[in-house]
Amino acid sequence: MTAFSAFVTLLPVLAPEFGLNNSQAGMIGGIVLGGYMAGVPILGPLTDRIDARRVYAVAAIVAASGALGFSMVASGFWSAFLCQALIGIGLAGTYIPGMKALTDRLEGPLQSRGAAIYGATFGVGASASLVLAGAMAEAFGWRIAFLVASAGPLLAAAIIVLALEPRVPRPLARPALLDFRPAFRNRAVRPYLFATAAHSWELHATRAWLVAFLTFAVGLRGGAESVPVSVALTTAVIFLLGPLASVSGNELALRLGRARVMTFGPTLSALASCIIGFLAGSPWIGLLVFAAVHMYFIGIDAGTMTAGVVNAADPAHRGATLTLYSLVGFGTGFISPTVFGVVLDLAGGRGEPVAWGLAFASLGLVALLGVIPARRLARPKQA
Repeated sequence: MTAFSAFVTLLPVLAPEFGLNNSQAGMIGGIVLGGYMAGVPILGPLTDRIDARRVYAVAAIVAASGALGFSMVASGFWSAFLCQALIGIGLAGTYIPGMKALTDRLEGPLQSRGAAIYGATFGVGASASLVLAGAMAEAFGWRIAFLVASAGPLLAAAIIVLALEPRVPRPLARPALLDFRPAFRNRAVRPYLFATAAHSWELHATRAWLVAFLTFAVGLRGGAESVPVSVALTTAVIFLLGPLASVSGNELALRLGRARVMTFGPTLSALASCIIGFLAGSPWIGLLVFAAVHMYFIGIDAGTMTAGVVNAADPAHRGATLTLYSLVGFGTGFISPTVFGVVLDLAGGRGEPVAWGLAFASLGLVALLGVIPARRLARPKQA
């Protein structure tokens, strides 16, 4: 994932370099998820037919080509748009196929633990990409930053191909490539689809807007010189608490049960979302601590949801099930940052403290809906 956050990290440099207006910059930033959503319906279920290692390796090369394109040829809107789309398609063919390759080789508690840890690495990768791109660009320029970022997917492909033994799936019935009906018909899977929709709505909007919110809070204190560490680096550290919460939440679920963790997780994160936006003017350290706690609460049920859907999936349709699960999560995560911005504008704009409070509170209201599937899982037949 070394190329995943590179464009958004380097946007202040690339926008004037490429002559981008705000709409064009937003389109390029968003197409990484657009590329993911275009690629994953085919590349995810493909792992139910052929060895996931092969899908992963080819997709990793695609992601690397997108980063190399930025480094060597990107010079304007369309070239940057295409390169960013390739990075998104590459992610589509590595994230879910990678999880499929892992969970096919694990059983019992190890499968649950492995799925949770694997899912947590998404947040680690996104944060590491942010830090790496910023550091490389500052030291050597933005083209070298993308060149370095291209090495990550290639290294990942080599690890997967060389470290895992071949495993060709042999389903009893060969499903149609884009047929998600078996996953929808699985009643044990459906609660996790609903839960990840509510979870991802809050998570992705928070990730998209937290830097801007903290920058607004710094502005209330007189500017960047009023805080000891840059907002970008501070936010990257806060984001790393999400993966930690995901893994620790799954370990807790192994002891207390998934339904309980999936009940108090969204309840706590929703409460924090309804509060954090109104704290812009509070003491800086207190605000950062609350933001960190908020991110931890958001992530605490992520690992157990991922492990739960892996366990609930029919092994013959696990690739398609994980793809559907991912599409639901990324789909709501694709929409929620825009809705957050609409609420922000309707409430008075980025310069109004109350507007930030209401925008974050709108996330909390949706996140709280995640309690509904958790209560369904708590019923005896679903426990």
